[in-house]
Amino acid sequence: MLNDTYDRLLWIGIALVVVAIALLPFMQSEDTAQGAARLQSRANDQQALAEARRYLLRQRYEPVESLLQQGRSQQALLKLGELARAFPNDAHAFVLRGQILADLGAPAEAASSFAEGVRLDGSYVDKTSPLSRRDAIGRLIDGIRARASASSAGAVSASPELTQNLRYLQSRLAGGCE
Repeated sequence: MLNDTYDRLLWIGIALVVVAIALLPFMQSEDTAQGAARLQSRANDQQALAEARRYLLRQRYEPVESLLQQGRSQQALLKLGELARAFPNDAHAFVLRGQILADLGAPAEAASSFAEGVRLDGSYVDKTSPLSRRDAIGRLIDGIRARASASSAGAVSASPELTQNLRYLQSRLAGGCE
C-alpha cells in the first residue's frame, strides 16, 4: 500500500483534505464573527452619517426654524429662498418650503414643493426616518381632497400638475417607489 513515493503522497494529500474538512466549521465561525463585526461597523457608520446629516440640516436651517417659531412665516419663506439658492438640490429646503406654503394656505404650491423634495430624497416619507414628514404630507393631501369634494361636485377641476403631484405623493406614502 505505501510501496512507493507516489502512493505516500496520495495518502498524505487525502489526510490533509480530511483535516481541512474537519477544521472547516471552526474557520466558518470566525468568518461569521468577522462578517457580523463588519455589518455592525457599517451600521454604526450609517448611523453616524445620518446623525451628521441631521446636525447639518439643523445648523443650516436654524434661522428659518426660528422665524417659524416666532410666527413670521413670510420672512421664513424669504430666508428659505436664500438658502435654496445656495443649496439648489437640497431636498430639505423643498420639504420645509412645502410645510410653510401649506401653513400659509397655498396647497398646490405646497404639494409641488413636497413632491420635489420627496423625489430628491425619499426618506421624508419613510416611517422610520427621523426626517419623516409623512403626517404633514398626509394632512395636505387630505385637505386638498376635502376641498375638492366640497366644491360643487368637481366643477372646478384641479390642474394637471397638482393632480400629478398628489398622485405621486399618495403613491409614495402608500409605499410605492419611483
